[in-house]
Amino acid sequence: MSGWWWRGGRLAVAALGVAAGGLLGIAAAAELADVVPVPGKFPPAGAGVELAGELVAIDHANRRGGLRLDGDFDDGRYHSAPTFRFAMLPYGMIRYHAAPAALGDIPLGTRLHGRFLLPPEGDTTIPGAAGSKYVPRHTHAILLEDDASRQARLGEEWILEEVRLGYDSSSPFFPPQNKERGDWRKTACSGEIRLVARQPGPAGEPIEATFSVDRATRLWRGRESLDWETAGGAAWQSDPDPKKSGLRTWSPEGLVVSFNLTWHPDWKNKRFHCLDLWLDAESRAVAAARQRETHLRRMRHYWLPGWVDHVEQHPGAGGVLTITLFGGMDESLYAHLARQAELGHGGASVAVAEDTLRSWWQDHDKKGGRVLEAQRQPDPPPGSSGLVVKITVGEMLEGYRPGHCVRVYANGWLNSKLPPEFRVKGMDDR
Repeated sequence: MSGWWWRGGRLAVAALGVAAGGLLGIAAAAELADVVPVPGKFPPAGAGVELAGELVAIDHANRRGGLRLDGDFDDGRYHSAPTFRFAMLPYGMIRYHAAPAALGDIPLGTRLHGRFLLPPEGDTTIPGAAGSKYVPRHTHAILLEDDASRQARLGEEWILEEVRLGYDSSSPFFPPQNKERGDWRKTACSGEIRLVARQPGPAGEPIEATFSVDRATRLWRGRESLDWETAGGAAWQSDPDPKKSGLRTWSPEGLVVSFNLTWHPDWKNKRFHCLDLWLDAESRAVAAARQRETHLRRMRHYWLPGWVDHVEQHPGAGGVLTITLFGGMDESLYAHLARQAELGHGGASVAVAEDTLRSWWQDHDKKGGRVLEAQRQPDPPPGSSGLVVKITVGEMLEGYRPGHCVRVYANGWLNSKLPPEFRVKGMDDR
């Protein structure tokens, strides 16, 4: 499989490993890369291609956005290529700070990694997505995540080897650095950090990364936001050369960190600036916990997305819907819905939704009843939670059809009228 790593602060791509089948292995990889999504069917593991870039535009309500793809040393591409526009697949999963997220949770400027598939047959969501020198054909994301989430998911560990900063003492408003009582924290500074991956590269070689940093880099330790001087404490070393009195270094030992990245002036040559740097496990856990709470609040209002697998029509207007819930949500939400079946009298409701996951007046037009059954499938495919539920409805709606998206409410959540941006108001507003 393909993989990414940094060498000297520049991104490199590991070659696709080809099995003994040779050309057959290449053909299989190409076939996986060009899988076309089909409504009602999750793609196989490994489908699509990996792309990364800075988030430069979002349409939060419709789960669409734009990336400036990572540089590839092509000056023409960097200056002339249009923004890479993408759409989330209905089951596309988003993670930020190693927790489930919505596209609107991620600040513009954050570098993201994604796995992208070709557009579904007949889809015109992204105009001009036929592919060109600068526009990838794979425009529909099944996964989108920041660097910190990717590091957590893959178990990547990076050791902070050195921080090297240059301090600007030219301003009369800053105390001189060569004075004993000078306050370094009041002085503008910029420099770089050097990291080494704990895991070696594909050929066993060490992997290093160098990123630029400055006062805008956010430093986190425990529950605190730090400045560089607090982070390094008394361990900072000044350059012994009096002509370089504004240079300081900090070389921690065995410090495992996580990071998020953003734009660097040398972006086209695969250079990045460090946006966030987490200095310990507690700070990473705090960031994930805060994002998780944001996610939980949202989903209790907006409800869990999924699609209809099967419709069982009963005499009269009612029946039973079999629904597979999409993946990427917090496990406690799935457990809460599954618990309704265990209660025997637990209830749920189903609102019709579009592929963007916007719903049709879910607080008013939902239908529902009891959760008859909730089963977890082992090893679900990408995009699926593996949770399949059967829910009775007192009245069948037009949108309750196999392959169509829905939002599922469980007793105890909030029956709220959503903001107008997140409601579908007519056939021309889809």
